[in-house]
Amino acid sequence: EIVREGVRIVLGGPPNAGKSSLLNALARRPAAIVSPVAGTTRDVLEVRLDLAGVPCLLSDTAGLRGEHCEQEVDAVEVEGMRRARAAFEQA
Repeated sequence: EIVREGVRIVLGGPPNAGKSSLLNALARRPAAIVSPVAGTTRDVLEVRLDLAGVPCLLSDTAGLRGEHCEQEVDAVEVEGMRRARAAFEQA
């Protein structure tokens, strides 16, 4: 099944860890917006690609902040973090 459908890879980590830059490098194109501003990625961005002959679905996610920090960010970023956690569970 993995050979047919591919491997699901989710890039996760704190804000500004380089997730979007890694996605762009692997995709060999500017698929994701990259910025020095923390919280730029707010939704799950998916790119299909081939890594060493294996089909992959690579997902870039919003940076995760500690639960105590969720009160310091806006509702859109909180939703992005929720979606990131859901993507981890599906990988």
